[in-house]
Amino acid sequence: MILLAMPLIIICVWCTFNPMSYMAVEYAMWAEERDFVRQSGNDPDILIMGDSRAKSSYLPEILSDDSNRSIYNIAIGGTTSVEMYYALSNYLESHKAPSEVILTFAPYHFCTMDNWQQTLYYNYLTVPELAEVESRVTKLGGDETTRYSGWFADLVSFRLRLPNKYLDAVYTARINGNLESNTEKYKAVQKDLGYTEFGSDPGNDRPNYETHHATFDSSPLVLDYYDCLLSLCADNDIHVTIAQAPINEASSPLISEAFRAGYNDLMTSVQEKYPSFTVETEIPVYDNKYFGDNNHLNRRGAEKFSREFRDLNNSLFE
Repeated sequence: MILLAMPLIIICVWCTFNPMSYMAVEYAMWAEERDFVRQSGNDPDILIMGDSRAKSSYLPEILSDDSNRSIYNIAIGGTTSVEMYYALSNYLESHKAPSEVILTFAPYHFCTMDNWQQTLYYNYLTVPELAEVESRVTKLGGDETTRYSGWFADLVSFRLRLPNKYLDAVYTARINGNLESNTEKYKAVQKDLGYTEFGSDPGNDRPNYETHHATFDSSPLVLDYYDCLLSLCADNDIHVTIAQAPINEASSPLISEAFRAGYNDLMTSVQEKYPSFTVETEIPVYDNKYFGDNNHLNRRGAEKFSREFRDLNNSLFE
């Protein structure tokens, strides 16, 4: 029985220690962020946190132009306040607390954990962290992203790197065929101080994710972790600027008034609870030509937004 199990054990062990060899290119962004957060040696004055819109909207090099304040973007594509809470918790264990956090989440990421499977697939959270999340899900209630038929079997399969979850990727990559491209992406994200593109179209006029929501149907779990994240900042004397990333012109008129009102109510309640924080509520609208896909700025758009954000928030970078 041991001999029969050896191929399975070898596959699981290899998948555990060589994810850069077979994972899709987006994994390199997660790996770079995780390494930066958990390894000491670099203590920027300002951290940019959030999801893919934050990752693709803020260019630290432009924000720090004519400033002696160091900036790093530790946002991750597809994440919510759940992953960012643990990112900052781990960061504070091995780094000096930043003086400022610029926090940006797409409004729809308060409604759903649409990429939770990716968080599990990349094994971003430790076992204790994952156990805490599941405990909160049980207490607060989950949705179809966290509680579905076979959810516990998935947790085990991802954690043990079982072939039913990873063998297809290994086969597609021909074992280690993605190592070079992932290494290049890892280094590119490092060079851009955490920034990366998610879409490279010279323009995009398709509706974004917010247009799919009739109301602001927020997730109790995401809101709970959002408050935990803000509380963690407050407890460590970190000032937070909650900023809004631009949306394209094509989407703006299609977002329902009920969704906008619900989101504004959330931001208003955040400002009331944390009066020392800066909370922006107005969502900028940019010409479609500045978008690399329907949700994310292209590099040209990121340069424009970063310059405008720097000029409007001069005191942050002095």
